[in-house]
Amino acid sequence: MVIADVAVMPLRPYKGEEEMYKVVDACIEEIQKSGLKYEIGAMSTTFEGEFDEVFDLLKKVHKLPFELGCERVITVARVDEKSGGLTIDEKLKNHR
Repeated sequence: MVIADVAVMPLRPYKGEEEMYKVVDACIEEIQKSGLKYEIGAMSTTFEGEFDEVFDLLKKVHKLPFELGCERVITVARVDEKSGGLTIDEKLKNHR
């Protein structure tokens, strides 16, 4: 089990904040549809799953804005992997 944190930033065409958030919302919906455990944050979304599931989902959420008409997208992703696996709850156990 690995954890990924992803922030997708559609850049062009930029028709305003409302349009940008429609693309971001579509990316969040893709994460929700995946069936993986996830948490939405103020600046990114974190999800957990098996290595291949996580990387397949990262690829999907990066490519989705292009399918929605964006010409340029910056995706920032961080992956945390621990021998034996790691979950969101384990990582945050001291903060909940």
